[in-house]
Amino acid sequence: MTIEFDDKNIIQYSAVYLPRDIIAVVFDITITAWSKVIANKEININCYEPIIAGCLSKAMKQEKNSRPKLKNKIRIEEEVGTRASPNSAKAEGRIDIKIIYSYNENEYFGMECKKISSTKPDRDLATKYVLEGVKRFVVGTYSIGHDYAAMLGFVIDGKVPECIDLICDRLNKYRNDISLKEDWIDETGFGTKQNIYRTRHLQDGQNDLMTILHLFLVVN
Repeated sequence: MTIEFDDKNIIQYSAVYLPRDIIAVVFDITITAWSKVIANKEININCYEPIIAGCLSKAMKQEKNSRPKLKNKIRIEEEVGTRASPNSAKAEGRIDIKIIYSYNENEYFGMECKKISSTKPDRDLATKYVLEGVKRFVVGTYSIGHDYAAMLGFVIDGKVPECIDLICDRLNKYRNDISLKEDWIDETGFGTKQNIYRTRHLQDGQNDLMTILHLFLVVN
């Protein structure tokens, strides 16, 4: 059974305070699409992260378009420029996957992807996950003023619990750099069978906390 939007036109909801229904649908699409990427043997642990993210994004579009109620309600774009301020002369960043759900260009659900491993010699990937992934949301390079965003961790050593422990260690090590205000906990509010986790951060220049959701996908 796939998740669709309900009968309400949730696209009419306002601004960057993202309806939870959209997040639930996006994660459902992501997890289903990932299973197809793995089944089709499109990637392996030696692939560069943009290749893995690209294969996932392509499969997400196919999965989205296979659902009649969803096909024309959201758009999935990849490697999209983002501005930390509407006054910026050019884009400061390029987010891996952007889920666009309205005509307002500021309204989107941003998903940044990083390879991770708990095994040498790739343990430093966890630091990049935090300082080149999470931090880009916190400083506003991505998703400025948004209440939700997501990190997708491509696990290349198959050891999800160990990767989570390592990332939690790095989150605590750099907690001031990433304005970590609420520590790592399970997030059970989005109706998926796969575990999702969350951290909360104070984004630069904002008064409200941003929730970053973390999903881990194993690369076979």
